[in-house]
Amino acid sequence: MSKNRKTKIGLVSISDRASEGTYRDKGIPALEDWLKQALLSDYETVSALIPDEQPLIEATLKRLCDEDGCDLILTTGGTGPSRRDVTPEATLAVATRVMPGFGEQMRAVSLAFVPTAILSRQVGVLREIEDHAALILNLPGQPKAIAETLQGLPSKGIHGIFAAIPYCIELIGGPSIETRPEIVKVFRPKSAELPEIIEKQVIEPAEGKADSAFIMLHGLGADSSDFAHFREELIACGAPMEQTRFILPSAPVRPISMNNGYPMKGWFDLFSLDNIDKEDEAGLLETWKIIERLIAQEETKGIDRSRIFLGGFSQGGCMALFSALKMTRPIGGIIGISCYLPLMSRYDAEHVGDGILSPIFVGYGKQDNIVPPSFTEISINELRKLGATDLWSKGYPGIEHNMCLEEVQDLSDFLERCLNGNP
Repeated sequence: MSKNRKTKIGLVSISDRASEGTYRDKGIPALEDWLKQALLSDYETVSALIPDEQPLIEATLKRLCDEDGCDLILTTGGTGPSRRDVTPEATLAVATRVMPGFGEQMRAVSLAFVPTAILSRQVGVLREIEDHAALILNLPGQPKAIAETLQGLPSKGIHGIFAAIPYCIELIGGPSIETRPEIVKVFRPKSAELPEIIEKQVIEPAEGKADSAFIMLHGLGADSSDFAHFREELIACGAPMEQTRFILPSAPVRPISMNNGYPMKGWFDLFSLDNIDKEDEAGLLETWKIIERLIAQEETKGIDRSRIFLGGFSQGGCMALFSALKMTRPIGGIIGISCYLPLMSRYDAEHVGDGILSPIFVGYGKQDNIVPPSFTEISINELRKLGATDLWSKGYPGIEHNMCLEEVQDLSDFLERCLNGNP
C-alpha cells in the first residue's frame, strides 16, 4: 500500500452512560480536536460510541481494522480496575502482538500528574490480518489526559506516545503521518525515509551538516531547475548560506484558466493578470498545506524554525506572501519576488497568524510587464496593515518580470541580517 495515501483512524469511546445518552461523550470530540491540531498529513476518522461490553468492543475493533481498513485505532475509557472496565481485555483478545511500551509510557506521562495513574491498565497492540495491520491503543477517558498522553510533557523531558506512532504505522505497512512539531515532534531513525510531500530537488551543503533551510518556489510554467544555482548566486553576493539546504519543489500540473485551460505547472489557478478580483482560494490553501508540511519536515530534521526561509518568484512569490498570513509562528524570513499578496481583501489583522511577524523581503521590477507594479505596491501596504513590522521592499527601475543583480545583492544582505541575527 502507498505510504502517501490518506491515513484512516478509528476512534472508539467506551462508556455505558455516554452510549445511553445519560451524558455527553467527551472522548471522541477530544480526540478529533487533538488530531486536527496535531496532524499535517491527510487523514479521515471512523467513530464509534459503545457501552462497556467486551464482545461489542471486540467486534468494533475487528470491524475497524478488518473491514474499514483503519491504520490506527484509538480507544478512550474503560481501562480502570472496576468490573465494567474491560477495554484492555477486549483489546488483547483481538491482538496478534502486544506493544507493551505504549502502556508503560502512557502511565509514565499520567504519573507526572496523579498517583492513581498506576491503576490504569491501558495496553497497546497490533492486529494483523492477511493484507492489513492496525495499531490499537487504549487512551484515558478525560480530554486533558488524552492530550497529555498523546503529546507528552516536553518541558519535563517526557515524550508523549504519538512521537512513536507514525514510525510504528510505517513499520507495519501503513501510510506516512506528519505532525506539527510545536504540538508533537515525531521521531524516526536517521535511516528511515521521510514522507514524500511533493516532487522536489534538494541541494545539500557541499560539506558538513545543514544549519538552515531555504524553500524556493518557482513561477508559473517553470520548475525546480529555475533556481538550481540560486544558492551559489546568493553566496557570491555575500549571503552566509554555505550550510543552507535548498529545497526546490516543482508545482503540480493543473489547468490554468487565463491560458484557456492549458495544463502547466502552477501553484494555483490564475484567471487574469489584469485584475485579481477572482482568485483560486482552494488552490492557494492546497499549496499552503504543502508548504506547511515542507517547513515541518525541516524542523523534524533539526533545523530551527528561525533559520528556515520561504521564498518564491512570481506565482511562487505569491504563495510565499500568502503563507505569511497562514503561519501560526514566524520563520527566519519570507521572500516575495515579482509578485503580489493573494486574497488580500479577505484578511484583517485579527485573523492573521504570527507568520506575519517574520522578516519579509519584497522586490519587484518597476517595469514589470506581467505582474503590474501597482499590485505589488498595494500588497506591501496591505502586509504592513496586517501587522508586518519587519518588512523590506524595493522597486527596481528598468526591470521587467525578472531579477537583477542589485536585487540579488539586496536579498543577500537581507539573508545575512536574518541568519546572523542583526536587527
